[in-house]
Amino acid sequence: MEGGAGVVEVEGVDAVVAQVDALTLAPPVLGKRCFVGNLAWGTSWQDLKDKFRECGNVVYANVMRDDNNRSKGWGIVEFENPEEAEAAVSTLNGFELDGRAILVREDREDKDTKSTREPRAPREPRAPREGGRGGRGGRGGGRGAAREKTGESSGMQIVVQGIPWSYTEVELKEVFADCPGLDNAVVAFGYDGRSRGYGTVRFTSAEAAQGAVAQWNEQDLEGRTLAVFLDKFA
Repeated sequence: MEGGAGVVEVEGVDAVVAQVDALTLAPPVLGKRCFVGNLAWGTSWQDLKDKFRECGNVVYANVMRDDNNRSKGWGIVEFENPEEAEAAVSTLNGFELDGRAILVREDREDKDTKSTREPRAPREPRAPREGGRGGRGGRGGGRGAAREKTGESSGMQIVVQGIPWSYTEVELKEVFADCPGLDNAVVAFGYDGRSRGYGTVRFTSAEAAQGAVAQWNEQDLEGRTLAVFLDKFA
């Protein structure tokens, strides 16, 4: 409809509303790439590709490695279309590959979809906990007190904070190789595949774990001071 000054053109408004509705109601754009974490150190890109072929046509697979060609424990798999990537997340997340339960999710750095995702809504503030936190030794009704009720510590596992960022479980285990009763070591990694700077080491007896704490707590390791203490939750 044509009109003079101050008269709204109805057809133009309807067209804009239709475009807005189409954008609002359109399904979210899914990426073609999957992030795969918690890989076994011996898992190769070919192993990844062979396994993920069960979900669709894999056009790219890679396991990230450091400067010494050691696996970082995570990789990327790209499919031909988003539906195949979604199927991989649904079916392979938590699947055991080479003895480890792998983490599979959509790659949040996928350039094909990064610019189309809507920002997350802000979280509502949490209600204050009853009882307050108290001092450093105890947190009242806070998180620490709740976790302590879940079970009694075995005394055989220690937490090691402050390890070098490049360390994997191999290097961490080598640090404690001289300690008797060494069982295994695990380094904590985030979803981005980067070390979180701490790990756990398990021993075959509580006495061995206490000896490792006494030997390594507050010691220097490649320029970083370690904090070593018994794991209260394992």
